[in-house]
Amino acid sequence: MELLKVFKEPEEYKGTRYWNANLIKFEDKEYIVSDKAILTLVTVASCNAACKFCSNDITFHPNGKYMTFNDELKRVLDFSVLAGIKKVAFSGGEPTANPQKLYDLASNFIPAFSTSRIHTNGYGLMHEIKNKDDKSTILLKGLINLGLSGVTLSVAHFDTEINREIMRFNGRWKGLTESDIEEIVRVSGQDTSVRLSCVLTAKGIKTVDDIINYVKWGRSLGIKRFIFRSPSWIPSDFSKETQVTRYNRLNHVNIDPITNILDTHPDFKIKFTEHKTDSHVHVYTYDNEITIDIDASSEEPDPDIKIRRLIVMANQVPYTSWIDPYSYLFEEHKNIATQAAIKELPQLGVVT
Repeated sequence: MELLKVFKEPEEYKGTRYWNANLIKFEDKEYIVSDKAILTLVTVASCNAACKFCSNDITFHPNGKYMTFNDELKRVLDFSVLAGIKKVAFSGGEPTANPQKLYDLASNFIPAFSTSRIHTNGYGLMHEIKNKDDKSTILLKGLINLGLSGVTLSVAHFDTEINREIMRFNGRWKGLTESDIEEIVRVSGQDTSVRLSCVLTAKGIKTVDDIINYVKWGRSLGIKRFIFRSPSWIPSDFSKETQVTRYNRLNHVNIDPITNILDTHPDFKIKFTEHKTDSHVHVYTYDNEITIDIDASSEEPDPDIKIRRLIVMANQVPYTSWIDPYSYLFEEHKNIATQAAIKELPQLGVVT
């Protein structure tokens, strides 16, 4: 295993030009990995909510037991470190559904990356776990002590009843309260950023006024970072026809009218804008101290062999695409990946 070459400037390799990427040799095979790639661990497929916008019901999302560290994940970790991947994220389903298993998994990954983030609805963040010293602490504190960089909290609306209607929690827990969010901010302190994530829907947050009210609400709880995004668009070949798919199709919110207003709004300043074929990203500062992202994305098959992301799904197979079930990283996973593909997206058929 070795790092063969770093592509800083555009350079041709086997007929394709690459830059901002690393060429590695891993287990006698060559891979080209973007220097902006992120490793995402889908810790579990199941969730304590059934959000109407959830992409897990729209595209490929194989099931499996809660992820535990083993030889296969050690292999993914070794690959990621060699490839120069600097960011790791934990998602689901709901990753805090089993706080102890999340902590045990994260303890093997967080120290190896410069940036780490958990994407959660907050369910188990304040639940008790045993840390590496076998001492009791809450999950969030345990993750912070491992070096967690950030927490993204999914909250669909600042109105409690509307939030519950959109996120559809199962069981007695009905989502984060305002005091929960304030406590998460307090525990996170200065070194671990807390961000609120809101999916734009016609039944929820959808206008500039809605966004401003949401931000003012979050700011009153100590939040300084926000992301608002429209549900991802999935090509028909890679989408499942479900109630969620139909809901998102009917309730899609176009971000262009929103960003057109924000671009000239006196309280907002443009910090960054990027339009690519698969994403539109607009970053603003609000009232000088708040950061707001407005995003729209469409998932597409990767245009070349460069690895732009690495996702370990709940079946513990690493993929290089969120939507393509045949994008498995290692050839040894072909059979399990094919079985999952036939079950999840039968319209693709069997890809040899």
